Amino acid sequence: MFQKSVVIILVILFFGNSGYSQYEDLPPQHLNEYAMGITLSMSGFGLGGIYRKAFPNYFHVGVGLDFYMINDENEFTYYNYIGYPIKINDFNRLFLIPISAELKRRLFYNDVEDSFRPYIVGLGGITFGLNFPRDNDIEFSTLPPEEQERLPRDDEFRLSFNLGIGVGIDFTTNENFYLTVRPQYRFIYFPKSIAGKTNHSNFEIRVELGKRK
Repeated sequence: MFQKSVVIILVILFFGNSGYSQYEDLPPQHLNEYAMGITLSMSGFGLGGIYRKAFPNYFHVGVGLDFYMINDENEFTYYNYIGYPIKINDFNRLFLIPISAELKRRLFYNDVEDSFRPYIVGLGGITFGLNFPRDNDIEFSTLPPEEQERLPRDDEFRLSFNLGIGVGIDFTTNENFYLTVRPQYRFIYFPKSIAGKTNHSNFEIRVELGKRK
């Protein structure tokens, strides 16, 4: 029952209100978009860019590329008495590169001003995973045998998929420039483990600075 309710709500958000405009003589602006983005997740951060093509009924279809640097699952940092940072359980250098198609739908465009644009977005594509384990054999030798078995010691290269959904707001900052803030959840699952696990899904906060043209 809960799953059916979620599907109904998403369908309404994507396809509802498609026949109205904000003002009869001055419809809301709807242009192509391109942007640079920073993504903060529970286990790292990413940089990337996206281009979106405007379609009728306030849809955008886009293609984006991101580059993520991911921390180890049990990694943490402490500072010694002189303030120097020391990382513990830092065994991998993991990079994830999602290439995604995106469907973005503006919400409530007939009710709010153009400078404040709530939207919902769905995305999906492929993800390249690259891991280059660090040569910290002394610390590695102190781990329990099961952890040594789980963590790789050789370079890894993997290919998988990614799926995500998010809800955000675009704020117009200056003429056609805009700033967006979007919480989202991205599913990334590798058939074979990389950096010691297969599931690299994460909750993310994405911030974009873009331009409409």
